[in-house]
Amino acid sequence: MKMEDEKYWKSLINQGLIRFFLLKVLYADKEAHGYGLVKRIEEMSDGLCRPTESTVYPALDQLFRGDYVLIDKVSAGKKVRKVYTLTDKGRSAFRAAAKAYGEIIPVLRQSIML
Repeated sequence: MKMEDEKYWKSLINQGLIRFFLLKVLYADKEAHGYGLVKRIEEMSDGLCRPTESTVYPALDQLFRGDYVLIDKVSAGKKVRKVYTLTDKGRSAFRAAAKAYGEIIPVLRQSIML
């Protein structure tokens, strides 16, 4: 761990933001599949949060196991896609996360003034 390395901090921030943006995309778009989620997260975060399959799918699995998302399997030609939607619990989680981030961001802005 190199705490003086900006990449270290971006990695930590990215890990937390992935769950927030997964909830945000599903809250806004109502449903999405894995690749679509990745692209929308990049878009919504202006490219600052760039999730990979190795970070998105474990996070989606965690959200599913916690009853925050539902998974529907939809045929797309020969492939079967998993389509994710928020449950009521997932929508509540997004609102709680949005409130928490809304409170901490102004504090962070003040704190980083060097």
